[in-house]
Amino acid sequence: MDDDVHNDEGVEPNRLPELLGSVKNLAAFARETGISRRMLDRYKALRGEPSLSNAARIARALSLPIDALVQDIFVSGRQEGGAESDEKDHVSSIPLLDVIASAGPGIENPFPLAIDHLPFPKRWLDELGLPERYARFLGARGDSMEPTILDGAICLADIRFQVPRVDGVYALIDGNDVRIKRIARGWEGKIVLISDNERYESETLAAPDAEALRVAGKIVWSGGKI
Repeated sequence: MDDDVHNDEGVEPNRLPELLGSVKNLAAFARETGISRRMLDRYKALRGEPSLSNAARIARALSLPIDALVQDIFVSGRQEGGAESDEKDHVSSIPLLDVIASAGPGIENPFPLAIDHLPFPKRWLDELGLPERYARFLGARGDSMEPTILDGAICLADIRFQVPRVDGVYALIDGNDVRIKRIARGWEGKIVLISDNERYESETLAAPDAEALRVAGKIVWSGGKI
């Protein structure tokens, strides 16, 4: 099922015609992505911009990181009537932390400061329910969270989550180490740390250790909504 096209105040996707134009069989590409041929034709003709999930499908099918797609697609825009719109009206500048979160045993990060800023569409933040001031990017390393989070991927964290109140994927702090794990809450205050790669065993924390668990944020996006 296709997502709605958003183009009332959207940003003109300036690379989609080029990228989709390089696809030899657009009908097959439509079947692969689950996006209709009609919708792809609209993207190709600049008559709409993709939602977060459709952009992720397109990037995945083209073997492109969606981070590149974000930086390249959502750069310039036009309002109705052809008037140029300001990039900052559509794109947020999200801090990239000096943190490499391990999808495994943990990587030391003594100075988790912002070292750069990366663009991210404001509409996608709205879709994620994430206010810009609570958004942070961090890198991931390791394969224990594949296929959800790939080795070397950029992750978007919602730093409002300092404790794992709901099940989900979190950036966890252990001393100076940062890890990314899926968390499931169990009985009697227990917490289970789960790897999405079945080759890695889950870890169960009893109530005292679970209560001491420090959370840096909830991972909500990594090449697609999580």
